[in-house]
Amino acid sequence: MSIQSMHGIIDQIQFQARQASALSKGIQSEVGAASTSGGNASFSDMLLGSIKSISQVQSTAQNQAEAYMSGASDIELNDVMVSLQKSSLALNLGVQVRNKMVSAYQEIMGMSL
Repeated sequence: MSIQSMHGIIDQIQFQARQASALSKGIQSEVGAASTSGGNASFSDMLLGSIKSISQVQSTAQNQAEAYMSGASDIELNDVMVSLQKSSLALNLGVQVRNKMVSAYQEIMGMSL
C-alpha cells in the first residue's frame, strides 16, 4: 500500500469522524434546546423530535444508497455503508428506548396504591 493511498484512507476516516461528531453535537443541541426552553417542552415533544431525527438519518442513508446504486460518481461505497450502519444504530436505539418506556409503564401500572 502506497503512502498516498494511506493518506487518502486517513483523510476519509477523519472526515467520517467529523461527520459523526457533528451529528452527535446536533442531537445534543436539540435535546439541550428542548430542555432549556423554559420548561415548555413536554416529553411527547422530545419523543417526537427523537423519532424525526431517526427518520432523517434513515432517509439520508436510503438516499445515499439509491444514489450509489444509480451510479453517482460522488458517493463511495464506504460512505453508504457508514450511513446504513448509523441508520441501523439509530433505529435500534429507538426500539430500546421504546422497550424501556413500555417496561416502565407496565411497572408503574402494576404498583398498588
